[in-house]
Amino acid sequence: MKTPISTLVKLGACHDALAWCRTNSMPDLETAWLKCPRGEWMEWLAAKRNVDPAKLADYEAKRAPLDADYEAKRAPLYANYEAECDALYANYEAECDALYADYEAKRAPLDADWQAKCDALYANYEAECDALYADYEAKRAPLDADWQAKCAPLYANYEAECDALYADYEAKRAPLDADYEAKCAPLYADYEAKRDALDADYVAKRDALYADWQAKRAPLDADWRAKRACLMREIFPALP
Repeated sequence: MKTPISTLVKLGACHDALAWCRTNSMPDLETAWLKCPRGEWMEWLAAKRNVDPAKLADYEAKRAPLDADYEAKRAPLYANYEAECDALYANYEAECDALYADYEAKRAPLDADWQAKCDALYANYEAECDALYADYEAKRAPLDADWQAKCAPLYANYEAECDALYADYEAKRAPLDADYEAKCAPLYADYEAKRDALDADYVAKRDALYADWQAKRAPLDADWRAKRACLMREIFPALP
């Protein structure tokens, strides 16, 4: 029994058309013709069956200006939507950058103070250790244990004081971090809210244009379906 696939293969149909027939399980060529989504495929088959291509081109010619009008109206809407979104995000970034610069400026002296105090502690530790090491060198072996015993608590004290300084630094830095985050959060929420409103407005306008396009296209499609049924009798008088 002849199938639409075998007939189309015999006629030399393209790979995409054959794949569409297989995917949609077309039972016969007439059904494939009625459900075909591609005008150029129908023009090709009509030419193979010696049908005047102008009969198919009429539908495409009437539909083309509707498609073009829809795209022409949708394009500026989308461009305006993109421009407003970009402007919102640029404003959000600029305000966040200013807040971060202020945060960095307030944090810098804290960092410098912590580093300076740690450096001074370390310099004092080194000076005291050097004095102890010179005494150790002079007295050598019997004093090794004594030197180690005296250095250890000095280093422990250095670490303890550095830890305390770092804890103080962290405590002073925490409210700056929190303030920065608190100021950024409402800016981002405002940006998101305005972006959502722009999204909704764009979708509503696009959907209205699409509905209008569909309404204008519907009678053309109905007319085309009526003509396509007539063309079937001309194309399929008796398929091999």
